[in-house]
Amino acid sequence: MCMVIFAPLFAVLAFATCGGYSGQIMVKVKCLNKTQSNISISFNYPFRLQQVHFSAPLCEGTRKETLFLEGDNASSAQFFVTVSVLAFLYSLLATIVYIFYQNKYREKNRGPVVDFLVTLVFSSLWLISSIAWAKTLSGVKTATDVHQILLLMSACRAQENLCEVLQEPIWTNLNMSVAFGFLNFFLWAGNIWFAYKETGLHKSIQRYPSRTPSEKRDSFRQYSQTSFGQSEAGFGQRLYNQGSFDLSSGGLSLPQTNLGQPMLYRQVGSPTSRGPLIFVNEM
Repeated sequence: MCMVIFAPLFAVLAFATCGGYSGQIMVKVKCLNKTQSNISISFNYPFRLQQVHFSAPLCEGTRKETLFLEGDNASSAQFFVTVSVLAFLYSLLATIVYIFYQNKYREKNRGPVVDFLVTLVFSSLWLISSIAWAKTLSGVKTATDVHQILLLMSACRAQENLCEVLQEPIWTNLNMSVAFGFLNFFLWAGNIWFAYKETGLHKSIQRYPSRTPSEKRDSFRQYSQTSFGQSEAGFGQRLYNQGSFDLSSGGLSLPQTNLGQPMLYRQVGSPTSRGPLIFVNEM
């Protein structure tokens, strides 16, 4: 629920504070010949500073020079804003699906799996874009530093002229955009576990836990011992009792089998004679 509420809000704040930024610098130049000029320098998103130019007096009559700022920071800024817009749109789409199409979302578990994968992707994108934009913002601040701009103007490099900064850029919104970028990363990264639980994949892993090689060896030993004990017991049940000679009656008894009544081997004559044996099966 927190993801549904805060993800669109923080995405809007991220691209609004970055994409809607506009900065301005104002410098007043007083030349030795008592002429005075006010210079205004404006820059905004996407911060292609090499295209920002302004005219500055040379303090030599009415001559002026045209100067340009340095640096092209459009790629990182646009990447950050693009991630913000895409995250905002996906958050709105996910909110609509959660509320109005819950059955379709749960059908064949496709919705939770897609949501989990998209959450992983946006977590990575937020981290990469926030780091890149934070580094780029540092470069923008350096390129638009008022002391750096004063050094660009020939009139301000001359000691007999006086240059005064009237207005400097306010970086509050851009600093907040970096903070919102990292906040979005923590929000999406924290939602990874909840999106993973929605897929139900953790249940299948718990149902079929993997065993270590040592556990497999122990299980094999227990199975071998159990199988050997059972086979030994079954074999013992099938053992025959040893037969015995009954010299007094002149007969030989054999152990019982499962085939029927025991068979008697009767010997004709004395035990020491070598006459024929008669086999009688008494059923």
